[in-house]
Amino acid sequence: MADMSGQDPSEITMATVDEERKGATFSGTVILGIDPDAGEVVFFRDFLIEDYKGELTANLATDGDITKSIDLGELDHQSPSFRLPIPLLTDTLPYNTVVLSDKKSKKKILTINIRR
Repeated sequence: MADMSGQDPSEITMATVDEERKGATFSGTVILGIDPDAGEVVFFRDFLIEDYKGELTANLATDGDITKSIDLGELDHQSPSFRLPIPLLTDTLPYNTVVLSDKKSKKKILTINIRR
């Protein structure tokens, strides 16, 4: 996981997740931060997905609205800690949620509110 030691802790945007949705359990930490090697990223730390059979995608969204979001790509089910890069020069200020959706059906499975 990237070293975030150079960041002011008050400026790190994060959420702790412990939710059960659609028969699946999601738990872990989601952080919007800066990776010195990759720029702005969404970190999933110790993020466990139990009893979900499909593939999930993540979007950085405004108020959970998928139409006002940035596609971050697929979640890595193999590793509990991973990062999804945010496109360079993206103003992340308007975004306050990470939306997990089913890749095939595009239905929202979980909305994670990240603190600012």
